[in-house]
Amino acid sequence: MPKLKVLLPLAGVVYLIYREYIHGLEYLYNLSLCRGEKAFLFNCNNISTELKALDKISGELEDVRKWSKTAYSKKIYIHGKEDGEIYLRYFKQSTATSRYVIALHGYGCTGRSMLFCAKKFYDGGFNVAVPDLPCHGQSYGRFIGMGQYECRDIIEIAKEITLKDPSAQIMLYGISMGAATVLAATGAKELPQNVRCVVSDCSFTDAKSIFAFQIQNMIHMPTFFVMRDLDRIYHKKTGLSLRDADIIKSVAHSSTPTLFIHGGADRIVPTDMVFKLYNAAACQKDILVVKGAGHGVSAYMDIPLYWGRVFAFADEYMPK
Repeated sequence: MPKLKVLLPLAGVVYLIYREYIHGLEYLYNLSLCRGEKAFLFNCNNISTELKALDKISGELEDVRKWSKTAYSKKIYIHGKEDGEIYLRYFKQSTATSRYVIALHGYGCTGRSMLFCAKKFYDGGFNVAVPDLPCHGQSYGRFIGMGQYECRDIIEIAKEITLKDPSAQIMLYGISMGAATVLAATGAKELPQNVRCVVSDCSFTDAKSIFAFQIQNMIHMPTFFVMRDLDRIYHKKTGLSLRDADIIKSVAHSSTPTLFIHGGADRIVPTDMVFKLYNAAACQKDILVVKGAGHGVSAYMDIPLYWGRVFAFADEYMPK
């Protein structure tokens, strides 16, 4: 009887802790893998390097905003792989060209965050498609696939371009989760042959590793059980698994020439991930690590170096 008096309250405490743990996981799932604001991610990291890079080009960013309002563009909805529509903004050159780029934003952002890159490509003679990824902006979707889900819709956009212009030479370009998405697309059999090359800027190696890294930053504790149970909730609600967003596996099956870029001071997606991706890639490949650049800002840190390499890579595989 005395043992029962001790065990019953203890069991009650354990139950309450478990219930709060499950509620916490549900909250984490809704916060990180569903549609909504993702500023919390940046609040968990020191982003002073990224902010300094943006401040450095504030004048150029203002020019980009003005350009985006005056440049000829179309707002288009394309039927995605699932029963929904992908919103994109399409900047078409005034003279005919067979060169296209599909430029993809990162986790928690929208196509608007890609306007700096869109202008660089446009000024370089490309037709530029800037979509909102599924579950972001004006596109359909209720959950984030970390590249494994989104890549199917990017392939549909590439097919749509090819259908309208059979001579199209397409580059896939992405930053952060957008980079993971374009790399995931290269491992798909459905990718049109018109996709001639890929530029991946600061992709993660796989969703499970990057979530574990970020959760570790938040709770400063081992993440094995958290990741296991978060993935169970994710699978129950979406039918997908974070383990399937394995970008290393995708590039191991890729035959699409790929330029891997990463910031040398990236604290959000660790720089060593780019070397793992590069070493695993079966395609023709090149690599650029921009010294001192934080996450997603390599394009601003050393503009001549970065864009010189991007356009040289394009010229190699997409002749004018």
